Amino acid sequence: MENVVLPILPLIGLAGGFLSGLLGLGGGVILLPLLTFFGKIPFKLATGTGLVHVVIASATAMFFHHRNGMVDLDVGLYLGLAGIGGGLLGTYLSVLFKVQSLQSIYLFVVILAVLILFVPIKLENHEYKKGDFNKISGITIGLGVGSLTGLLGVGGGFLLIPLMTYFLRIPLRITIGTSLCIILISSIAAIGAKFKVGHINILITLLVISGSVVGAWFGSYLSQKIHTRFLRMILIILLLLIFFTVGYKTFFA
Repeated sequence: MENVVLPILPLIGLAGGFLSGLLGLGGGVILLPLLTFFGKIPFKLATGTGLVHVVIASATAMFFHHRNGMVDLDVGLYLGLAGIGGGLLGTYLSVLFKVQSLQSIYLFVVILAVLILFVPIKLENHEYKKGDFNKISGITIGLGVGSLTGLLGVGGGFLLIPLMTYFLRIPLRITIGTSLCIILISSIAAIGAKFKVGHINILITLLVISGSVVGAWFGSYLSQKIHTRFLRMILIILLLLIFFTVGYKTFFA
């Protein structure tokens, strides 16, 4: 804790919040490497901080997207409630894993999300009706992503986006807004468990979320102005940068 760089934490929250609003991420996927590399926060403590950030940033960004009609609440409730059970399970499992094991799981999930995003599909499905999706597939996705939320402290939006787009056939813009709803629901349940196992520090968390709200609002505004193909490309590039950066630190640094 004595090596933690406190002044940079609001800026890290700002970056995570911006990506949350822009791409429908909870922001945890970018927050983890930023907190550990630049903030010098221990990995397991960073997962707890990231989880609280995910809730604040997701709630802020979801409000903006919902106001623009880009949230499917039926999908959000189905996947979000399914994710609660997975989130609690993942949180308690995280105590059993060594840090390098958690980092390896994180890397595997990131590259999986990138591979799914390269599968060609129509990003704008104008025939889609809200609430019209495969319920069993949705619950399965919610359980799986919820487990990752608890295990790694990331909201899972970086995986939800491609899974909902490619397997539930939901248009990308609605997927971005709805993923924030799912992340919010599934992450809230995991926060109590993270606090119980000692993975949340109040001061660090407050500093991070002080920048989250502003970033989430601005990112949500820009998300409505950018073409969907460009949004997908931003997500792919971001995930690849994270994969190589975290991979290098995990196995070579």
